[in-house]
Amino acid sequence: MPLTPEVQKTTARTVFLRFLAAVAALHVCAIALYHGLDVARMANRQQRYFAWAWMVVTVAVVFAGLQRIKRARRGR
Repeated sequence: MPLTPEVQKTTARTVFLRFLAAVAALHVCAIALYHGLDVARMANRQQRYFAWAWMVVTVAVVFAGLQRIKRARRGR
């Protein structure tokens, strides 16, 4: 059963807001870890590992979130 345009917009908007919250929460956690682990004082190699890990997790969260938004907009 296809969703009405109003329901699709509401669903897509909800999914989009959850996506924004997930990205924001990820960055809050990463920044807290950065300061908690005192990454600024670590060796350059360890700083790079932290940055790469942060980027990989961010890309995964963004990719998954965009897929959910796409499905919500199509009404699935």
